[in-house]
Amino acid sequence: MKIREVILQTSRLDEQHQFYHVLLGLPVLAFTESELRLQCGNSVLTFEAHHGEIMPYYHFAFNISPNQLDSAIQSIRELGIAINLVDGREVVHSNSWNSDSIYFYDPAGNIVEYIARHDLTGKVGKEFGALDVLGISEIGLPVTNVKETAEALTALLSEQVYLNADSLFAPIGDEEGLFILSSTERNWLGSDKPVKIFPLKVIVDNPADSKYQLAELPYHIQATSK
Repeated sequence: MKIREVILQTSRLDEQHQFYHVLLGLPVLAFTESELRLQCGNSVLTFEAHHGEIMPYYHFAFNISPNQLDSAIQSIRELGIAINLVDGREVVHSNSWNSDSIYFYDPAGNIVEYIARHDLTGKVGKEFGALDVLGISEIGLPVTNVKETAEALTALLSEQVYLNADSLFAPIGDEEGLFILSSTERNWLGSDKPVKIFPLKVIVDNPADSKYQLAELPYHIQATSK
């Protein structure tokens, strides 16, 4: 499953522009008083201005080439961005996913992940820069009932649970694109932040050519083959 675009809300639009474009170097597609659109490999990351009292935050991941992981870590350090520790480690390895990840916060408190999936073919060369981001490979969807939402989402999109799931966590899709269903009874991995529900929109490549809103959740999902 390929994630074309993720649309999130932010209370710090200007700071997000400084962070993602000026600091990280991601190309800007549009920047106005109401939105920021960034090219992230084969995906687009969009932030819409939010003016409420509560600051929204989300979890999302960028796929990067496995051979560029060390360079990506060094780049983050040199930019002065703190890498979040998990059990005292900067790099989180998953045997079942055959992946290595690092996590860090952006100015709005989003939990950002660089994930190197060793079963995917990456780019040639070891030096990492913003243009080497392959795409958005994960978007977190906080839910109150993981099992029911997983059943609904797999039926709507004709996708499968990726590897395994339980009552607190269910990844839907594949290594190129995953909906990370996470119970609101836990914290986001790579952070000290509780999983909370905030509005978002996601556009994915899918032959269904339909729009969905998950029941009682502020999530709009558009599936398109065009």
